[in-house]
Amino acid sequence: LCFSAPTEGVPTSCCISYVRRPIPRNRIATVYTTSSSCANPGVILVTKKGMEACADPKETWVQARLKEFQSREN
Repeated sequence: LCFSAPTEGVPTSCCISYVRRPIPRNRIATVYTTSSSCANPGVILVTKKGMEACADPKETWVQARLKEFQSREN
């Protein structure tokens, strides 16, 4: 579960809870990490349908998704 809140005038997304199951790679459009000003660290996975899901950055599958998208950007 994610929410957006203004931080110094700029909206930011923070995680309240995390998805429990891995989201298949083919359903994800992009990923990004939450702001350091958020209470809980998180990785936000944006699906191709535009839905956002928060994931625990400590989870192995989440780290794998981050690496996949970082390698695509480089």
